[in-house]
Amino acid sequence: MLDVNLLGFEFNGARVAANTYGYNYINEFIRVIDTFAPANVQAILEWGSGLTSQVLADYAAKQWKSELFLTIDDNEIYQKSIFAAAAAPVCVSLKTINLTGLCRSQEDPELNYSTFPLSLGRKFDLLFIDGRRRVECAFIASLLAHEASIIIMHDYRRARYQPARALFEIVEDGQQFRVMRLHKPMVPLLAETSESVFAALRDASA
Repeated sequence: MLDVNLLGFEFNGARVAANTYGYNYINEFIRVIDTFAPANVQAILEWGSGLTSQVLADYAAKQWKSELFLTIDDNEIYQKSIFAAAAAPVCVSLKTINLTGLCRSQEDPELNYSTFPLSLGRKFDLLFIDGRRRVECAFIASLLAHEASIIIMHDYRRARYQPARALFEIVEDGQQFRVMRLHKPMVPLLAETSESVFAALRDASA
């Protein structure tokens, strides 16, 4: 079992620890993934790196034996500090990506913070939204999720995040996290749409 007291990292001369974002932040996050994670978590996506990256990395490597844990942030120094004291497991992919993306012309092929995971052309079993552009990330999550995927959003009570409810059915509203799944009637359409998006991105990068 993961010892939450061992979690944490140094950033800008301060310690980021398990209680930094509330006394129950990490324990509640662990409860959520223990309760709702699918049976076979092979691919994990996180927007907004931090303490939860350490938790998900531990689960990915030791419990789930996952193929990939992709964690995305827009601050390279901050993201690198998370695993500075101990190397991340081999399944972990750290990506620091610009929030907006390049704006040179209307034909820019590069993706940005929210859309980068689409370039992998694969679905994810567990998706965690806890960074920037959360509604935009929720939209992308709908293309990257499958019927059994779990989508978790932190700080879900903020009014500006409520449009995400159009895409997902709520499984649980907890103390800090909302747990969601794709609306069942939307699953076939989103599966078809995501494949067309993957193909369009492959063509754009060719």
